[in-house]
Amino acid sequence: MNISKEKFAKLIDENRGRLQHLCRVYSGQAEEEKNLFQEIIIQVWRSMSSFKGDSKLSTWMYRIGVNTAISHLRKKKTRQDYYASYEKEQKAGRKQHYTPADVEENENTQQLYAAIAQLNISEKAVITMYLDDFSYQEIAFVTGITENYVGVKLNRIKQKLTKLIGE
Repeated sequence: MNISKEKFAKLIDENRGRLQHLCRVYSGQAEEEKNLFQEIIIQVWRSMSSFKGDSKLSTWMYRIGVNTAISHLRKKKTRQDYYASYEKEQKAGRKQHYTPADVEENENTQQLYAAIAQLNISEKAVITMYLDDFSYQEIAFVTGITENYVGVKLNRIKQKLTKLIGE
């Protein structure tokens, strides 16, 4: 599929929220999120010619995003200094001013992301797409599992997250 730079930019803007959410789940650090997002955009651009129209373009893009994020995660795990830099960033914290309601919402969101971070790669993919309102059919397409198994897997992931957040 040939696409102009303007149409591609519009396509990215339309899917920015979902892709950034995916980056947050798979990276955990602000700078790394930006790098992963750029990497996903590059991979989508390079792969545009292989889009066959078997799914919605946004679902196909998300699949590329998941695959790129998984590849990125595997590379990241091989770096020795990852854990040290992560702990340093967590200790430094992001200094911002929040209202009490923002603080509570932010704490809940952080708890959810912390719990999601403990899931395995395939569970992260499924729950992230679910949280981004993908249909079971779209989740099945991206992950390569059946629609019925998507429902089963989601129930198991929700139970696991509930247990992790409760701890």
